[in-house]
Amino acid sequence: MTPVCPPPPPPPPPQCFDRDPLYAQGMVMPVVLDTDLTTVVDMTRAKNIAPHKIDKSIWHLQDSDRILKRGPNVRVTEAEALRFVASSTRVPVPEVFGAYEKDGYGHIFMSRVNGTPLHDVLHILNEALNPVATYSFTTNMPERGYGPFKSRAEYYNGLIDALRNSRPGGEFDDNDVHLIERIQRLGNGRAVFCHGDLTPDNILVDDRLNVVGIVDMGVSGFSIHEREYFEAKSRARNPVWSSMIEHIIPKIPDDVYSLLLELERELVRYSGL
Repeated sequence: MTPVCPPPPPPPPPQCFDRDPLYAQGMVMPVVLDTDLTTVVDMTRAKNIAPHKIDKSIWHLQDSDRILKRGPNVRVTEAEALRFVASSTRVPVPEVFGAYEKDGYGHIFMSRVNGTPLHDVLHILNEALNPVATYSFTTNMPERGYGPFKSRAEYYNGLIDALRNSRPGGEFDDNDVHLIERIQRLGNGRAVFCHGDLTPDNILVDDRLNVVGIVDMGVSGFSIHEREYFEAKSRARNPVWSSMIEHIIPKIPDDVYSLLLELERELVRYSGL
């Protein structure tokens, strides 16, 4: 039977409007597919609520409680991570309505979480938040993929492989050999689900400082449990937040933290970063 209201034709390729200077001047009318892939969204009525995000945008679709996260680095795996957390834990995360990738851009439609970034209220806090979860990290090497890994041994081999691929000619020096020996001595342990980018910007609270949402799970997944603490602590720039981390995420031994910090620095030794 022919549908009474057939869906409209596909919209123009979505990769154009973020980079088109005419869009910045409000002279074009971009559209993207909606969650059911049959209707379109008029992006001229959307508001970019995170223009500071690198290489991606988060849009509030006006007159609704929906958010569209869209960009070349947005992947449907983030939607899968959000759904996994929602179904397996009590951690508050946005509800995912739909997700897809098209023409090199990822699109995730989700609910809007009404809250204030923890970063904006750190100055009034005098005690740590209650734990919200024990929360992959990804090593973004050019034109290479790493993982998923089935065991810690595979994970460590992946780290060593990443180190080798960061070296001119793939040759290790004496310092690299010593670093590899320390990596291999880390031992075994089960993988845990990690947020991977737990920062005050990604924790939303209400006016009573209760956590109402954990967002931006683009690098989430299963990893070694030490990674969550390391990623949060090594990137902490606010002393209040740095202190709070001790209460939110189980602390790892100092020697393991030092090893992961050295590894991170060594991976970019020849990159000029």
